[in-house]
Amino acid sequence: MELRAREPVILAADFAALVRWYREALGFRVTRLFEDGFHYGNLETPSGAKLGVASAAEMGVTPGDRRANTVVLQLEVADVRAFLAHVESAGGAVLGGPSFDANGAFWFGSFADPEGNPFWVVDERCP
Repeated sequence: MELRAREPVILAADFAALVRWYREALGFRVTRLFEDGFHYGNLETPSGAKLGVASAAEMGVTPGDRRANTVVLQLEVADVRAFLAHVESAGGAVLGGPSFDANGAFWFGSFADPEGNPFWVVDERCP
């Protein structure tokens, strides 16, 4: 059996607002949008990072404390400090960092989107 990776999916309390935030704040573009019968959007950055956003209510999910998630999405950027400052100015929340790992010689941090979904972010030197 061959497994192939697909986009991680975020279940949104406010589908339209969260899709808009990923587009406007993080530069994702919508590659496919489904709004007939259910709400789902395929999003992708120019560098190829993919993300899905779906309506939590339509999936029968009532979002709780998103920081209690057992799965955390991770992104890579060139400048963690500048990225976290941008996220905060665009309505996200910085949860940690920016911090420097002296042993690995890389920067890292964490943030949450406006609905509280947590992400880790590292620079390209992270092993």
